Amino acid sequence: MDSPFAAKLGTNYCPTAEEAVEIQAFLAQPLRQMKSLDRKIAELQHALNKLLEEREGLGSIVQSHEALLSSIRRMPADMMQEIFLACLPTHRNCVMDAREAPLLLGRICSAWRALSLATPRLWASLHIVDRGEPPQQVESQPDSDIEYVPWPVAPQEPRAALVEDAVREWLERAGHCPLSISLQYDLELGYPPSQSIIQTIFSLASRWRHIRFAATAPAFQELAQLNAADVPELQSVGLQYKAGWGSPGFTWDTLSFIAGARIKAVTVHGAGPGLLELPVEWTRLTVLSNLPFPDEDLTRTGDYSRLEIEAGLLAMSRCPQLRSLSFVLTSHFDITSVGQLPFVDHHLLQTLHLSGGGTALSTLLERISVPQLKGLELVTAMGDSWGSTPRRDSFSEPSLIRFLATVPLLESLSLTTGIIDSSSLPEILLHLPRSLRHLHINADKAHASMYYAADSPVDFLASLVVPGSTIPLLLLRDFDIAIAGEEAISDETLLQFITARASTLKRVKICFERAMDCDIRETLSPLIENGLDFAVTYTPPNIHKYSPWTGLPDVVL
Repeated sequence: MDSPFAAKLGTNYCPTAEEAVEIQAFLAQPLRQMKSLDRKIAELQHALNKLLEEREGLGSIVQSHEALLSSIRRMPADMMQEIFLACLPTHRNCVMDAREAPLLLGRICSAWRALSLATPRLWASLHIVDRGEPPQQVESQPDSDIEYVPWPVAPQEPRAALVEDAVREWLERAGHCPLSISLQYDLELGYPPSQSIIQTIFSLASRWRHIRFAATAPAFQELAQLNAADVPELQSVGLQYKAGWGSPGFTWDTLSFIAGARIKAVTVHGAGPGLLELPVEWTRLTVLSNLPFPDEDLTRTGDYSRLEIEAGLLAMSRCPQLRSLSFVLTSHFDITSVGQLPFVDHHLLQTLHLSGGGTALSTLLERISVPQLKGLELVTAMGDSWGSTPRRDSFSEPSLIRFLATVPLLESLSLTTGIIDSSSLPEILLHLPRSLRHLHINADKAHASMYYAADSPVDFLASLVVPGSTIPLLLLRDFDIAIAGEEAISDETLLQFITARASTLKRVKICFERAMDCDIRETLSPLIENGLDFAVTYTPPNIHKYSPWTGLPDVVL
């Protein structure tokens, strides 16, 4: 419909009084047509609503009957039990939470609940968080000369008693199945551990298969009362003594139960030299780990976790069946004694994790031969501080390069360090075995200035993208790099590195401490669409965002 005011539409023009009357007269016919269309739409909508209502009724009948034909309803109970078991976490024990199996399975329907309760293996693993028992208040006794002061505690939480009952009921549902139990004592409230929980767990010691205790003295006192005959099913042990390690009368050699005939995996936190005191059958071990406490600062010395390099080599030589080894080594090491250290030749070790002083780590690599190694992780501490003069505990890159030449089957390498010069990284990468599939480097220089002047940034990937007949890391699948320095790796070099290995790369994660050079995501979009998991972040250092609203609490952006 042609309008006499077409030239004025969509502008800020203000019509005169005469033009306003003319506009109203012009709109009379369109308004009548709109009302007519509205009536027709309402009639059609009413008819459509009646059809939708009828269809919804039929759909409800069809859906309820089709549910009877569902294959899940006709599946045999034994197959359903296997499906239930596949729902359990595989990397940890089950937790008492209705948001995951096995508790979640019992909240679907009554049939599933009955089946889950009739499946003991569903309840054979359990992680327990013990918040402790608040001490009871002691009333003063007027007839006594001793003054009793009531313990200032909060009222008893009903949840504590519920947890104890839940633990007991959970483990009863497991029937006679071997048990996997982890106990985590919560130090937040500082209450004594629950004796009821400890008694329930230890009454089932004959069925333990895997245990991990991060607990206090009462649990370890109970452990010291056990012997190997009390734990005939036990295969793996994880121990972390919390709050006051070194209590009078407790040493690692008192844990005689750890000599069980089937124990093959031992993990301890903070044992240090006490690791060698464990009365374990060393020749049966396939996994041995001496780990730091979760909150321990490895840049310091004198902590319980650290193991002297001689002790580490001795422990390694004691375990001819070892497949996985984790150590935290001391930073105190006299390099003049290297020649006096034994040489350990181990032909079965497949995974090696070393943390601690750089000198000790590089020296240990010089004193071992592990030709079957498939996974290597090195975490080097920054060093020690003697008095007011910081000391760099240097890591020997040539030692690592020589070691890499002896592990032709290596598939995974992780380097977390602040003391490897970036100029050495190209040489290290060029000597990586062709079998490598996973590479993680966290060359964090955040604290390096405390110990020595940081070296000039080097684009250490540049040597891997030079055209040639042989492309290093051609079989790489997982590439994870976090590197400081504005010129550590250029975006262009990263792009060339990825495209040269596009046929095998499945995951690339990069964290830069600089601004973006160029956006390579668009160029990589075909690879990303084909399944490449690509993530790159840029966090320029010392960048403070300016906001004109700073200091105004009533402004929320």
